[in-house]
Amino acid sequence: MLAIFALLVVFGGALAYAGDWLGRRLGKQRLSLFGIRPRHTATLITTLTGCLTVALTVVGMTLVNESFRAWITRGDRILVELRENEARLKELQTRNADLQATNEQLQREGKRLGEELKALEREYQARLQQVRQLEAQLTRAREQLRQNQQLLHQAEARLAQARQAREALQRQIQAVRVQIAALERQQAQLRAQNDEFAEQGAALASENAKLDSENQRLQSQNQQLEAQNRQLAQANAQLETQNTYLLERAATLRRQLEELERATRELAQLANIRLTPIAVQLGEELARMVFPAGWSEVRVRQGLQDLLSLADRTARARGAAPATGQTRAAFIPDKRVRLVSGEQAEITESESLEAVQQNIRASGDSVAVVAVAIMNTAQGEPVPIELRLYRNRKVFDEGEEVARITLDCRPQSRPLEQVLRFLQTVVRERAIEAGILPRQEQAGAPPTVGETSPETLIELMERVRQCRAERVVLIARAAKTTYAADTLTLRFEAVPAGKG
Repeated sequence: MLAIFALLVVFGGALAYAGDWLGRRLGKQRLSLFGIRPRHTATLITTLTGCLTVALTVVGMTLVNESFRAWITRGDRILVELRENEARLKELQTRNADLQATNEQLQREGKRLGEELKALEREYQARLQQVRQLEAQLTRAREQLRQNQQLLHQAEARLAQARQAREALQRQIQAVRVQIAALERQQAQLRAQNDEFAEQGAALASENAKLDSENQRLQSQNQQLEAQNRQLAQANAQLETQNTYLLERAATLRRQLEELERATRELAQLANIRLTPIAVQLGEELARMVFPAGWSEVRVRQGLQDLLSLADRTARARGAAPATGQTRAAFIPDKRVRLVSGEQAEITESESLEAVQQNIRASGDSVAVVAVAIMNTAQGEPVPIELRLYRNRKVFDEGEEVARITLDCRPQSRPLEQVLRFLQTVVRERAIEAGILPRQEQAGAPPTVGETSPETLIELMERVRQCRAERVVLIARAAKTTYAADTLTLRFEAVPAGKG
């Protein structure tokens, strides 16, 4: 702007000099334009020359100097924007001060929250320790509850037996009372006959004597019955006393059971072990795979990875989820072992898989590997597992008998229930004893060794129903060659009893 001011001063001086010089020249020549007097013509030309010079100066400065061009074109707008920017700057400075105060307050709040977070973490660790203690207490309480339930069932069974015995004694006492009443009526009849015989005279004395002896015999028999009645009354009193004791014992056990259940609910409420239900329980099987003999190291490693993937899919299907930074919902946890030298070493998942791979290849036989959960896991958490190795030997040949049972085919004996009980108990026990690896698909439920389709059961019941004999021997045989890790498939034979 100083340069513009200097240029304007220079151009103004030049303009004054040029106008003066031009006026003198035009005045000396006394020119006349458009009929105007020479003096006015010189004034007009001098004025036009000054206007033209100013216009050229402004145009020249506008073309040469960008700042002058901006001042000419946007001078008023720039002043308005300058005032607005100054007001905005003051507003921004005020907001900046407020933000700095807010930032300092937030920093102080963050420090305070960090300290509260540390305190909460310490409290969380303490509460976690309490939860673990409560878990142990809950496990012991459940075990005691199970034992008390068994005692209650036994007491109820003994009470039912005592009631049955009491009912039988009551029926026997009632029968004895009926017999005593009959004897009393017979004795009354005999006494009446004796009176009649006494009135008839001496001719009937011998017969009267016989009747007296019979009366004495009946009296002795009556006394014996009365003694037996007293014994039965005493036995009944003892049974009633025992029944009262068993009822009191059952009431006591029920109260203990209710207290244990209440304590269990209170422990469960206090423990608050999981915010979500259990997805996988301890001992449940997630996956299994058979490794034939002679597999290469590469195939064994790939098979183990496939086994872990299968366990991962099963765990996810039940509600488990991988932990942060992990890719699988089922994993082999790290273990700490003490070496012979006394030092502790940590075994990672990869080292555990390497040991399993070496054991499989060193066995020289077909090996079944089962992935089993080693602790209860809530939904949304990863499942720790371990890999258990079993020799996959042949258990049953095709057609080999697994078990047999003699069925009562009469409808009132419920042959279908007999068949189901036979499959769920005898067949399962024989298969496990023979070497079939049971599948623990759900904790608390009996392990399974095979499966029987409803069509097979219906066909079996039709064959049993069509058998004309009342008793039939049902033979369960292996439908195919079965190894330890296989699912047992059965076929059945039904023959009349005495022909199997």
